[in-house]
Amino acid sequence: MSGAGLFASLRFRLLIGLVCIFGLGAGAMVFLQRLSALSAQNAVEEKSLDRQARDLLAGLRLDSRGRFVALAVPGAWRQAYRIPQAAYFTLYDPQGRPVARSGNLDRPLAPHPLAPSQVIGPLRLEGDPQDLTLNARGPGGYALVVARTPPGRFDEANPDFLEDLAPALVFLLFAVLGVAVAWGVAVISLRPLLRASREAAAIGPESAARLTEASLPAEIRPLARAVNAALDRVAAAYEGEKRFIADAAHALRTPLTVLDLRLQRAQSEGAVDWPAVRRDVGDLARLVAGLLDLSTAEQKRRAAATAEPVNLARLAREAAAGLAPRFDAMGRELEVRSPAPSVLVRADARALSDLINALIDNALTHGAGRVTVDVEARGEFQVLQVTDEGDGVAESRQGQVFERFHKLDANSPGAGLGLAIARQIARNAGGDIVFAGPAILEVRLPR
Repeated sequence: MSGAGLFASLRFRLLIGLVCIFGLGAGAMVFLQRLSALSAQNAVEEKSLDRQARDLLAGLRLDSRGRFVALAVPGAWRQAYRIPQAAYFTLYDPQGRPVARSGNLDRPLAPHPLAPSQVIGPLRLEGDPQDLTLNARGPGGYALVVARTPPGRFDEANPDFLEDLAPALVFLLFAVLGVAVAWGVAVISLRPLLRASREAAAIGPESAARLTEASLPAEIRPLARAVNAALDRVAAAYEGEKRFIADAAHALRTPLTVLDLRLQRAQSEGAVDWPAVRRDVGDLARLVAGLLDLSTAEQKRRAAATAEPVNLARLAREAAAGLAPRFDAMGRELEVRSPAPSVLVRADARALSDLINALIDNALTHGAGRVTVDVEARGEFQVLQVTDEGDGVAESRQGQVFERFHKLDANSPGAGLGLAIARQIARNAGGDIVFAGPAILEVRLPR
């Protein structure tokens, strides 16, 4: 696998991240441990040098005029002052001249001035070998410098290879264990994703399977939930398309069969009934146009949400004016009533005009007597009612008239698509069509 391929792997990224976190934590721990050990060692050394200075100053002997007589070295320190690279001291008189020093020194230790309030100075590192030194103020203006070779210098003189190597080996062991644990965590964390990918690969057009959300990490569940919802929408659209194709094929079969039989008869008899053929072709054309209108209505769901407000009352009056000649020809009456001159809804104006025309045409074709169109605001809805004086539709069959290609009377004109298209247009605008009575169709649209 190439470098780019490795970094594309989430498992490898998790592993690198966990290893880096482990390394930073281990480095911080080692640093703090060394810092703590150094602080503790310095505290011990400072206490030791302080004790040494006080013991030496206690053995300082001066005459009555404050001149140096002798420095009595305590027995506990005598052996240390004979050993090279152990402990040292130098005593200075008020004039800054060295008057006494330990036998293992080849030159005096350098003094450092103290503040007037200081008796014991701070711990210092002095000289090329970096000895630990401490300055102390004695009686009569005398100054004492004590020093000690750090214990680490003796360890460097006699190195223990295995002792020095042990911390590195322990760190390496824990680093290997950390990598193994990080890899295990990455594998376990990504196992549900691998299972989800296998489930997704098994989902097909006819499959009802979905991604299992329960076993996924909490951060991935919203993604799986969204994917399942998207699959449900796709499946619903797929089923709708299948039903649409099946219904269209069923609806086209009858007029095509009638036309085919008519043409066969014309071929056998040698005479063509052209008016009947034109009537059959007209039925097919109207059916195809209805299918196209229904398909268009189902595709305009999103467009209706962003449409400009339109006046429902004005559209109803325009539709009535366009259908008035047909009503006059059939001796029927049509009336539009609206208490307010403007009743606004947000919908596609052309689609809404098609809806109103379809409802009025339905009342003209399947209803009887006077047709009334009422437009008004009612609560949170804008309502359009189309009422005729016929018997209407029985309550048990009202839901069927909105189904595609469904006709209550098989001999009635039309393809059974008008109310299906009208309901789809209303739903695209966020509303619906319902029966408010046997012969009353009511459109409810949000204000």
